[in-house]
Amino acid sequence: EPTPYRETFTYADDGTRLTTTYFSELGDVTGWTEADLDTGGREVHKRYYRADSSQYGEEDVLWNADGTKRGWDFRRIERSGTVSSNGAASFRYAYEAFDEASRWTIRTRSRDGVAERVEARTLATTDRPRPFRTAAPLAPGTISTSASETSPSFSRDGRVMVFARYGDDWSEKTPFVARLTDDGWSVAPIPGIGLVYNLAVSPDGETVVYAVGSNGPLLQVRYEQGGWSEPESLTAQYGVSGSYPALTDAGDLLVYKSDGSAGNGIYVARRREEGFDPIAPLYVPDEGTTFDGVVSSVDDVLFVTRCLDDVCAPGDQNGVWAVELGGADGSAARKIAALPYVWGVQPVEALGLLVFTDGEDILAVPLGAAGLSGRANEQQSVSR
Repeated sequence: EPTPYRETFTYADDGTRLTTTYFSELGDVTGWTEADLDTGGREVHKRYYRADSSQYGEEDVLWNADGTKRGWDFRRIERSGTVSSNGAASFRYAYEAFDEASRWTIRTRSRDGVAERVEARTLATTDRPRPFRTAAPLAPGTISTSASETSPSFSRDGRVMVFARYGDDWSEKTPFVARLTDDGWSVAPIPGIGLVYNLAVSPDGETVVYAVGSNGPLLQVRYEQGGWSEPESLTAQYGVSGSYPALTDAGDLLVYKSDGSAGNGIYVARRREEGFDPIAPLYVPDEGTTFDGVVSSVDDVLFVTRCLDDVCAPGDQNGVWAVELGGADGSAARKIAALPYVWGVQPVEALGLLVFTDGEDILAVPLGAAGLSGRANEQQSVSR
């Protein structure tokens, strides 16, 4: 059977634009389209982009008087930005009746009046009440660049951030620290620790904990008198290991363990003086993978990313969950419907933002997008 390819859909807040991103069978972005929508939610104009962000086409979408799609007129765009003189084509589509039982239909495509392709298409629906909230890159050109950024983590005051950046190889991630000043974000590599798997900054912005591999070891460095200390192994000293670390206001260390005593999920090593107690389960659901936990001061909840299948695509279960730590067996957990499948989620109350990553970019939406509160009047400082 042919290998299915994944597509994701993101709507603008006002409902006038739909972005469709296309992925290869390996999960790589192969390109995307931007479609302008009319008041009925129908596509009326569309732009086509390659994975390198260059545009290669545009089209006008045509509709019949009865509301069915008639087709579209496509124009190829040269890399210089000009419309190709011989790239125009008129496409028309004919649909067979939709089969409610199988959820499939047949579509015949014609080019300039000549039938050239027959497609079998399917329709999937969900109970999601509204599309995912459109996120914006965080500090474009400074934090979010043409490279890939991941693993965002903030101090409580929102003025110190750490993240990792990589090129073609996801396993070779370089750690960075960003500091917010009156002139915007200032970014610099964190020296002396080499490549990381992922990392996090403490609430006071003075300690960075990082994982070297998917199961550790875990190390930390401190920012003291304008410089970074030598790395200290938390695994060697206290026996804690794992990945996707996070530090709480109380100094406790959260980690993800795929092979923990209670299964696959979030574990905690409680702070004891200058060290840590052995890790213990914090939130370990019975099924799927639950990782990248962070305890927020906003509503005092644990935010995690959950995946309950092999694809980890956005859906009714896969995605970001908010967990009331006092709830029995996670019974107080709720999925944040406004977010797709992303990770590294952290509410930054001081900036009024909910920040996360999709593995390619560090993105942000207002806290209100997830039903959280924050000081919205400070949001603009991150875009400088």
